[in-house]
Amino acid sequence: MMVAELAAAGSGSPLAAGAGAGDMTVHSYRLSTVVPGSVTGEAVDYELADADLLHKLHYLRAVHVFRAPAPGDAAALAVRELKEPMFPWLDMYFPVSGRLRRRDGEAAPGRPYVRCNDCGVRIVEAAVDATVEEWLEQEAERGGLCKPLAYDKVIGPELFFSPLLYVQITSFKCGGMALGFTWAHLIGDIPSAAACFSTWAQLLSGKKAPAPTLRDPHTKPLSAAPAGVTAPPSVKATAAPVGDDWRVPTACEMVPFSFHVTEQQLKRLLLGSHHHQVSTFELVAALVWRAVAAIRGPEEEEETRTVTVVKTTDPAAAPSGGRRLGLTNEHRIGHVVAPAGLPPAAADVAELAALLAGASLDGAGAVAALAGADDADAVVYGANLTLVDAEGLDVYGGLELGARRPAHVEYAVDGAGDGGAVVVHRDAGGRGRTVAAAVRRGEAGRLRAALRDALRVA
Repeated sequence: MMVAELAAAGSGSPLAAGAGAGDMTVHSYRLSTVVPGSVTGEAVDYELADADLLHKLHYLRAVHVFRAPAPGDAAALAVRELKEPMFPWLDMYFPVSGRLRRRDGEAAPGRPYVRCNDCGVRIVEAAVDATVEEWLEQEAERGGLCKPLAYDKVIGPELFFSPLLYVQITSFKCGGMALGFTWAHLIGDIPSAAACFSTWAQLLSGKKAPAPTLRDPHTKPLSAAPAGVTAPPSVKATAAPVGDDWRVPTACEMVPFSFHVTEQQLKRLLLGSHHHQVSTFELVAALVWRAVAAIRGPEEEEETRTVTVVKTTDPAAAPSGGRRLGLTNEHRIGHVVAPAGLPPAAADVAELAALLAGASLDGAGAVAALAGADDADAVVYGANLTLVDAEGLDVYGGLELGARRPAHVEYAVDGAGDGGAVVVHRDAGGRGRTVAAAVRRGEAGRLRAALRDALRVA
């Protein structure tokens, strides 16, 4: 069953993304809802772990851009065809269709949980008056164009009305299409989200998709918050309680930023760091760390010495060696502090990369326990400049529409704090890297120029 909720041409949050051969403004929004194909049950509640609630103010954005089908290929899929496999998909991932509630009878405001009431996920149809090729050209030149292709909405202030997932289907004038997912981080980390989207794509292609292993919805995850322990430097509490409006309060306006590091540029970086055992993620992240520190200058030198590091886990396996849960926050979180004699703005990239390689990381659950994140208002992404390693994910092969592979994919974090957040993942060929970030307004152009200069020298 699909319930149409709203048709609003030109509504929503359209964002002009620069001028080019075509107008990049997203417009003509239409909203509807898709629910699971069968009833989940009576009063089924999905309990949230402390690691989930640690991320309640953060959101994941995944955008997949597809060219129009070539002549002779199967016609482009209609929205109705895209929705059809969502019914069995949401049967598998039934908590994603639920809505948040708070426990009664506890100290106000009560611990949140998901009531699995089959309210569904929100589908957003939109359009852009440009071709995919025009869009790709502008994205390569300017970056930051993916954000308007995923619906910009946070949870709250009425929790029980807020979907946990939005799926935006944007039509280009050439017949191409973008699929943009806005995912509440509290229901799962980047590998969880990627696996969930991939399951829908497999169903759409007529493949048999294995059902995810979900946590028993009736079992409350244990809270292991020790008494008298302070939060690690990788996590910071908000200055004031946010209530039920789940967005990170920031002093600066945060804007999207994206950048492509080619295979050849990566090879030159690796050659320059041959004395250090570092990964491509650590080199690219170090490059961004140094550039951001230089942009923010001496007045923020102390702040930019510390960065948060987030490492995603293998989506096929849990850290314990068993099968990974379908909806979980199992990534690892840590921090790195540059020593006093090594200001990041002037450091060698290989030295910073070596620091990142030596980061001590803890599971999100352990970090939540240390932060006392039993529904505390905490900031992970952007508490410091946050560097996210998503290199292990096949973000292009994970979501294909039949034989159609996306021309461009971007995974990013929305709802970042003032420090900013940077996700690094593989590019279309798998050998270069995409950098997708949230940075302060005024930093994006300078960061792009700094990265281009550094990679030209490298």
